[in-house]
Amino acid sequence: MRRFKEKLYRFMYGRYGFDDLHKFLLFTVCFLMVAELMVSRLLPECTTVLIAGACLSMLILALYVWILFRAMSRSILKRRKENEIYLKASRFVKRCLTLNTSRKTRSRNLDDAMYIFRDCPKCTATLRLPRNPGKHSVKCPKCAHSFYVVSK
Repeated sequence: MRRFKEKLYRFMYGRYGFDDLHKFLLFTVCFLMVAELMVSRLLPECTTVLIAGACLSMLILALYVWILFRAMSRSILKRRKENEIYLKASRFVKRCLTLNTSRKTRSRNLDDAMYIFRDCPKCTATLRLPRNPGKHSVKCPKCAHSFYVVSK
């Protein structure tokens, strides 16, 4: 068993391996396999279902080939770029799907009565300042830039 592990390590040396896109593709393949199984079991005699099942099978096979190609690839930079594109897209989708009731926005909504929020003109950091009427001098804790804030 030890020799097999050593040979496997030597074979995989310099190859890309697995990442988040790999996990997503495997999940997609599993989902498509279950969908194909359900479609073929529900209407086994219909020709459109047979064609749809064949198309799903071809898609599953293509995804398997792509997964293996990515895992065995020696072009690490290209695979990293693919994974980065996937990660950016998944972050965008998560941001669009999450409701606006996160803890940060809820606490900020509660703080609106007592505080005002201003951006530092130098470093654009958001500062939480007490809601006192008048003109006040403020020093940014991040960049130490001093500026004036007028609040009502």
